[in-house]
Amino acid sequence: MQRTWKTKPNVKIALFWAILGALGALAVFPYLIAIAPPPADLAVPLSAVAVGQAIQTGLVLWPLGWLGLRLGRSLGLDSPLVRAWLTGTPLPLVPRRRWLSIALLGCLDGLTILGLDILFQPWMPAPLTGSAATRPQVDLWKGLLASIYGGITEELWLRLGLMTLIAWVLWRLAARPGSPPTWIFGMAIALSSLLFGLGHLPAAAAVWPLTGVVIGRSLLLNGLLGLVFGALYWKLGLEAAMLAHFCADLALRGVGGS
Repeated sequence: MQRTWKTKPNVKIALFWAILGALGALAVFPYLIAIAPPPADLAVPLSAVAVGQAIQTGLVLWPLGWLGLRLGRSLGLDSPLVRAWLTGTPLPLVPRRRWLSIALLGCLDGLTILGLDILFQPWMPAPLTGSAATRPQVDLWKGLLASIYGGITEELWLRLGLMTLIAWVLWRLAARPGSPPTWIFGMAIALSSLLFGLGHLPAAAAVWPLTGVVIGRSLLLNGLLGLVFGALYWKLGLEAAMLAHFCADLALRGVGGS
């Protein structure tokens, strides 16, 4: 095992992210049960459900992360800071102002989504009876804690996993020598962003009937965020996408209370 850690750093990096991804799944649990309370006669304790969900998430993210790291290296997609830290190599020289800019960009993205959401309100249907929209407001701390899931766990699924895989498949299908062309990454960012938006439709369906406006709102609002996070992953690495996503969620939960 010691030799594996030294000769196959992707295994160690993927494990690191899988553990954090599992913790993210644990962090979002209070928010989930606040917006969708479980039945009173649940046979399994909620704590056991939360831990089981976290373990399951980690077990899936470990091999998925390893695959994303392995395929991503040939594409120039990576987790550069964690790779340098865990392999003992010098950390990439990134100005602190850049990280501040990324954090501010994420906050601005979150506030932009809140503004667009307000514009959609006149055309939105009435919430379903008993939906999350008709329940008491979720405690702020639960929403802020859920931001960890968005910033870490969702980025592992969608950027390190899905976007990397799409880019690698498109590159292989194009069968072009040398570095992947820009359009490969553009397509991968767009497709993963579309799937990111589609992945939020079940949550929207729990609140409103799935009309064209509801579907368009979910695809637009979440897809726009996905475009930003995907571009950051491509140009600056996974950690940049995670920071922006985390800060966007902080703005959404903190200011919008969603």
